[in-house]
Amino acid sequence: MEGEIYSVKILGPGNLKWSRKGITIIGNGYGSDPDQLQFPAGLFIEPKTQILYVADVSNNRVQKHYPNGKIEAAAGQANGASGSTSDKLDGPRDIFADEHENVFVVDSGNQRIQSWAKNAKTGKTVAGNGSAGATLNEFNRPYRVVLDTKKNILVADLQNQRITRWPSTYDPRTSLGTIIAGGNGAGLNPYQLNNPTGLYLDEPNNMLYISNEESHSVTQWNMDTYGNKNIYAGIPGRPGNSAAQLQSPEGLTLDKYGNLYIADCQNHRIQMFCPYSVYGITIAGTGQMGNDTNELYYPLDVAFDSEMNLYVTDTYNYRIQKFERIQ
Repeated sequence: MEGEIYSVKILGPGNLKWSRKGITIIGNGYGSDPDQLQFPAGLFIEPKTQILYVADVSNNRVQKHYPNGKIEAAAGQANGASGSTSDKLDGPRDIFADEHENVFVVDSGNQRIQSWAKNAKTGKTVAGNGSAGATLNEFNRPYRVVLDTKKNILVADLQNQRITRWPSTYDPRTSLGTIIAGGNGAGLNPYQLNNPTGLYLDEPNNMLYISNEESHSVTQWNMDTYGNKNIYAGIPGRPGNSAAQLQSPEGLTLDKYGNLYIADCQNHRIQMFCPYSVYGITIAGTGQMGNDTNELYYPLDVAFDSEMNLYVTDTYNYRIQKFERIQ
């Protein structure tokens, strides 16, 4: 492949190498056509089907991109219309999907999590009651969602500074979230969250990785009752662009070697932190905002496909970029 590459030595066999130049997978300018985006945020690639899902925030919809290149709406109105009825979304921030193309959407403006079955015209609420608040049946700006293997729903509740877990069966009259991280105010210590904008569940190890936007750090949160809460990446309260620092981190993911990848939003780069490393390695972006193929402009999320090609939500360039794995 032409152009420069990033070569990164990681735990595992050999080296991983990614192209420095990204390929646009979705993003034909700012707009509401199927191949256009308006401030995309959350990104999810379903492991079995390899379908890519994008939370298209200002188009109030979730787009799905099939491996054959077909793009269609998975939730919300295809034309971008917003609303609070069951057939509409308002500023969706994130998604999780299963192999059957059922999607779970962070319907942030409506303070709820919606589930949309494949080809459904409407969604149903599976967490939250649609009003903003701090009680355990409410959210205050939900931001990220993941599901565990038991189909419990985990939500980053941004302005309540907490992660809550909701049962797989939802009853609007009785269902409540359970606080599993945070919930004790915003702060810099490992037991507090500070605008949780990224969430990754390492279920085999019972760990949550949580990006704290306002602390400029990532917490590794052991969900065991007496487990450790560690600052895993970044320096709390000290934003910057050195290899040890982050600035407003957002989405994150973990690879099979235990390396953590972070959308370092205001540094316009993707950082990789190997286990127990204080210093991150830039694997995408130049650190300067831009729209060239090697640049990013406020990236908000990251994901891998089955071949460990890297996908990035390049939010202010209104596109999804793919950085091919070379080796």
